[in-house]
This record gives sequence, structure tokens and C-alpha cells, in this order.
Amino acid sequence: MAEKVSVISVGFNNFVARDKIIAITAVNTNPIKRAIRIAQEENRLIDATMGKKVKSAIFINSNQLVLSALTPQTLYLRLIEE
Repeated sequence: MAEKVSVISVGFNNFVARDKIIAITAVNTNPIKRAIRIAQEENRLIDATMGKKVKSAIFINSNQLVLSALTPQTLYLRLIEE
């Protein structure tokens, strides 16, 4: 039988597995902007914003970076929901 994967919505019908999340950060600092640029250059960036303004970056344990149009606070509240 297949395992049930617990996910959170990162907006616009896009989901990330809860157990894969390492960090959720705001994107208004230079180190995070640099991490986004590097991830994009290395084809490790997943843009889940559907063209909206990027408000948070989600680092996942597969060395990928997911961008979301939701705030880090909103994502945190979704993460702690059961």
C-alpha cells in the first residue's frame, strides 16, 4: 500500500511535502536573493508564484528552492496545521 504524503499548499494549487521543507524565508535580503539567483542558474528553482510577486522562498531537502507568492507567516501557519 502507498504511503500517505502530507503536503502544504504554497499557492495556486501547488504543493510541497511537509517533511521535505528545511526553511521558509522572506525574500527581501541579499543572501536570499543570491540563493534564488544561484538556484535559477543551476536549474534548481521551482517558481510556484504563477506570475505574482515572490514573497517567500522555501528551501527543500532535495537542494531545490521553491518560490511562493504567499508570505512566510501564511506558509508557517499552513505548515503547523494538522
